[in-house]
Amino acid sequence: MIYLDTSALVKLYVLEDGSAFAQSTLSAQEDPLPVWEFQEAELANALHLKVFRGEWTEDEAALQIGHFQDRRRRGIYCYPEIDRAEMMRTFHRLSRETPRTGCRTMDIFHVACALQIPSCRFLTFDRRQSLLARWAGLDVIVPPQLEEA
Repeated sequence: MIYLDTSALVKLYVLEDGSAFAQSTLSAQEDPLPVWEFQEAELANALHLKVFRGEWTEDEAALQIGHFQDRRRRGIYCYPEIDRAEMMRTFHRLSRETPRTGCRTMDIFHVACALQIPSCRFLTFDRRQSLLARWAGLDVIVPPQLEEA
C-alpha cells in the first residue's frame, strides 16, 4: 500500500513538477489509498491557497475538492485505522530528529501515521521528510526530483 504525504497527494489534483511521476507510481496500486483527516484538510487548504495566490478561481478549487470527495465515496481512498495515542508516541520519538532533519510538524505526523499502515510504501516530494521516513524504517519511493539534487 502506498501512503502519499500531502506534497504527493496535491500532485494528483494540480498539474506541477512531479505529477506524472505520482500518477504513474499509483497506476499499479490496487488497494485504496490511505488518507486521514489531516491530509484531506491539507489538500483542501492547498487548493484554496491557489485561489488566494491568484493561480486558480474558486470554481477550479471547488471542482478539484469535489473530485477528491467523489473518489473517497467511490472507495479509491480509505481512512486507515489510526491509534492516536501510538501516533503521538511515535511523533514525539520522531520529533527528536528535527534538529537533524528540519522537518515540520505535519511532516512528522505523516511519517508517524504511515508507520501504522502495514507494508506501507511512502511517497513524498519533500527531501527532509524523505530522510525522516527512511530513518523511521519506511520504504520510501524516491521521485526523480529528489534523486537529482
